[in-house]
Amino acid sequence: MKKTAIARLAVIAFTAFASVTSAVAQAPSKEEAAEVLKTARPLADNGNANAQYNMGVLYDEGYGVEQDYAKARQWYEKAAAQNYAKAEHNLGIMYQSGHGVGKSSAKAAEWFKRAAEHGEPAAQNNLAVLYVRGQGVKQDLGEAAKWAAKAAEAGNSSARNNLPQIMQNLPQSRIDGDNVNIRSQPSTRGRVLRQADRNTRVAVLDTRSDWAQVVFRDDYTVGWVAGFLLAGSTAPLRNADDGGGQQAGSGQRGGGQDSGAALPQAVSETGPIRYIGGDVVNVRSGPSTGNGVKFQAKRNERVMVTGREKDWRRIRFDDGRTGWIAGFLLVE
Repeated sequence: MKKTAIARLAVIAFTAFASVTSAVAQAPSKEEAAEVLKTARPLADNGNANAQYNMGVLYDEGYGVEQDYAKARQWYEKAAAQNYAKAEHNLGIMYQSGHGVGKSSAKAAEWFKRAAEHGEPAAQNNLAVLYVRGQGVKQDLGEAAKWAAKAAEAGNSSARNNLPQIMQNLPQSRIDGDNVNIRSQPSTRGRVLRQADRNTRVAVLDTRSDWAQVVFRDDYTVGWVAGFLLAGSTAPLRNADDGGGQQAGSGQRGGGQDSGAALPQAVSETGPIRYIGGDVVNVRSGPSTGNGVKFQAKRNERVMVTGREKDWRRIRFDDGRTGWIAGFLLVE
């Protein structure tokens, strides 16, 4: 009887705080936080990874306790030692933000990748953004698309917005056959993930011998297809941007919820200072890839953000030039 009650409380703690570190989550009341603390602490001390994660959240956010990043990290690390993906992801956030640890994109990428491999969609999306930017990892749009597709398939709304923009920067092709098998490995021994019809459009992530790794827009499948079954252009879409992505970071903690609703376009000519975060970035006349490229900007050029439209930012350069850029390509 007692064991059953403890198991039920562990589930309640998980449900209450699985996504509490998301920017859109509502903070618990003092009474709720106190109840979770009371329940989670003995379980955490006994090695329950879920409870250890919840203890990390409490100290990370200061819910029912004094905020303490060092204690938060310690609890997250205990849970992460048991491959608890949400704890691994939040450790990535700590290293990316410099909360209680030295700021390090490389360490953030390591933790995001661990969490991504253990199935955490928010970490998969954040890892994709780091691959697009080349922060903490070597820039690789194929890897970015692969991880964004995994997150999108799991329902992560940011990744579903990001993936089409990333795909536009990759070589494009189409299926040249009927009922073509898409496999898990570049071999006929690979498991069939799906079948594709003739003229289905795909983006090419990688090639190996006579095989190509592709991603589909319709269901986010990433798989391998025999190279002779692809046809058409292998160049990126005309005027494609340098990928896409929501900013990885505090808006992607815990349960991986989005950072919030899109804001309407602003008209203010003052705003935060940011820097271009890609090597060669298209600056457009409007907030979509359907608008023409006005000019290109280089990494570390300083800009002021003067407007916002969904995932796009209106920017002004020091020399007076203005235009629109995908928001993920701006860094602090």
